[in-house]
Amino acid sequence: MLEFKKRKVNPSDTGKPISVDLHEIKDIKWHDKKLNKDSAKILVVHFNKDWWIWSADFKNKKELEEKFKINRTFKVRGGGYLPLNIRKQEKGEFMEGWRAGLEKELSAMWKRHITTSQRYRGVMVYDGNYFDLFSHAQELYILGYYYSSIIICRSAAEQALISILLKSGKGFEIYRSNKKGIRKEIKGIKELVKSCRDNSLFRNKKYPINKTSEKKLLEISFTAGDLVHPKHDLDKLESYKKQAVKCMDNLQYVIKNHLNFIKDTGVVSGYKFSGSATRLK
Repeated sequence: MLEFKKRKVNPSDTGKPISVDLHEIKDIKWHDKKLNKDSAKILVVHFNKDWWIWSADFKNKKELEEKFKINRTFKVRGGGYLPLNIRKQEKGEFMEGWRAGLEKELSAMWKRHITTSQRYRGVMVYDGNYFDLFSHAQELYILGYYYSSIIICRSAAEQALISILLKSGKGFEIYRSNKKGIRKEIKGIKELVKSCRDNSLFRNKKYPINKTSEKKLLEISFTAGDLVHPKHDLDKLESYKKQAVKCMDNLQYVIKNHLNFIKDTGVVSGYKFSGSATRLK
């Protein structure tokens, strides 16, 4: 028996087919006086090609539970609220699944953590949101999400370039040239690199980034661009592990050489630094 949330069924509709929306269903109950209370009950309703309803009461009969065990999973799109008891069951499965997955991956995650901590710790002081993004890229790498790590690295590189241009007194150069009245758009990484090496902007002045940084930033751009706008099917995730490390190495070079000065006087992580400015090694 289907119990609806609000809908009422006309008694004259008995025996007639009706159209039912899944969101209208409140609960599914067994309602047959002839059924033995001790017998197992199984209900499968096929609504359409995408939706099924499965309900079963095996009365603790292990052989039936094993026989009707669902061993295939499907991803189903769609929203809607689920009953509280289903959500509680889902929570338990969610927690158990993540614990098992993390337990299985912890050894590999530790090795990736060693890689990032040995390469990138001790070279940066917080100096802008590129710092947060670079940290996120490292965290994604540790978790094994190499695609995401590379893409976040590009975002961090763009933010680092914006900081570099702002500190060079060329803040207006972070925007694209647009018609008057149209909202300003920030340049992409290639355009920002070009601005940092533009002779007309830095005539008789030192460029804010060197040639090596230019090369490394463009490498980040090309690697991430192939993921965001792929020209072919992406390779398996593991094949991007080295590329993720390469992107982080490149970004670290830029940050270490063109950003992150400890100010003459400043507070970093609760400690006050004073004295001549020095670049982090």
